[in-house]
Amino acid sequence: KNAKMIQLSKPARGAVPLGDDRHETPLEIREAVQTLEKRAIAHVAARHIIEGDVIALDASSTAQAVARDLPNIAVTVVTNSIAVASSLMDRGRVRVFLCGGMMDGPSRSMVGSIAEQFLAKFNIKKAFVSCQGLDLERGLSVTADEHASIKRRMMDLAEKVYVVVDSSKFGVKAVEFFGEIGEVDVIIVDDGVEKNAVDALKGMGVEVEVAAVAR
Repeated sequence: KNAKMIQLSKPARGAVPLGDDRHETPLEIREAVQTLEKRAIAHVAARHIIEGDVIALDASSTAQAVARDLPNIAVTVVTNSIAVASSLMDRGRVRVFLCGGMMDGPSRSMVGSIAEQFLAKFNIKKAFVSCQGLDLERGLSVTADEHASIKRRMMDLAEKVYVVVDSSKFGVKAVEFFGEIGEVDVIIVDDGVEKNAVDALKGMGVEVEVAAVAR
């Protein structure tokens, strides 16, 4: 409600640079930054996943951290991320469905219309998506339009939308917006987030969970 009045600090050091093009930052670069924060966020997010769930995980490095933290329980995971699927190979009770489509090498994921159509086959209970920027007024954004499209599709299909995002993304506007704050049910963020941002999000009707980072 008061988003226009909120001023957020500049992104923290260690944030992934947006770059000069519309290509996704390679996964190995994204994995190497904010690692403690992503682990803390993933630990909280995994507690929201229960037996019988059908969940969607996007191709973000934070979603991969969620996959690594997921216990070996009877859940169905639908993902466009080759890295997420690989992280779950040793979980025998977890059923994993990897989208078909066009392979995007830098992000190690599948994108495009075929991947988006594949998602519609499932009754997705919870979607866990991340972003390169979270702006209180404009919403969630990424650099590459093909990733914006598949994240948007996950949000549209899910009964409940979780955004798992580290605090360095707050106040950032990337290239393309794919979702508004009001479309999100829960935001899970590390304890580096500013209190005024948390208060603003709660004022907009979003549940916010702050993950304590072990430093």
